[in-house]
Amino acid sequence: MAFSSGRRCHCNDGHVVVRARFRRFGCVPRMIVAGSTLCIVVFLCRGDKRALGIRLHMHPSYTYWIKAALLLGSAVGLICLGAGVALHLAEIDTSLPELPPEHIPTRWIWAGAIAPVYEELIYRLVLCVPLVAVAGPRVTIVLGGAVFAGLHFVYGNPAPDNFVGGYILVWAYLKSGSIATPIVLHSLGNSCVVAVHVLNWHLMQ
Repeated sequence: MAFSSGRRCHCNDGHVVVRARFRRFGCVPRMIVAGSTLCIVVFLCRGDKRALGIRLHMHPSYTYWIKAALLLGSAVGLICLGAGVALHLAEIDTSLPELPPEHIPTRWIWAGAIAPVYEELIYRLVLCVPLVAVAGPRVTIVLGGAVFAGLHFVYGNPAPDNFVGGYILVWAYLKSGSIATPIVLHSLGNSCVVAVHVLNWHLMQ
């Protein structure tokens, strides 16, 4: 998400407008799919919320996940920085979007609140629950992370954080036993990206 392009206010490319509209309206079918498949998974699990990880308690403790969030966030940030430098040296455009401060509320509502919830319902509950039962946790982490990265590439958002974030979120879900963990981590990550885009707007003024 950090290196996604085509969202600048000054860009007049028609393809950018089409892409933005696709992203805006494309979320509705995905939310419908998430809700429908979630109902199916809950039905197949006979409403066992514990088995699905539908609980607020995070194993082993909240303190553990606060520390993990700081460490993982720092690691992802360094990966994004390194990828940005490498792409720049390779003369590949890594321009960051510029987000004016007045657009922060609407952007955050989507990126920090809505997207983490429905995406985690799809990638974790719908994908990981049946996959871990069939293939085990290690295969689930690999495949779950790959699907997360691949779909973000298809959506037109091939950022470095999306290529590594999926693996972290799958691991966090399986480790904590709670869907709340990847939702919170996902929200924090997206919030940091929004902050970077706002900072970039100020730097470009």
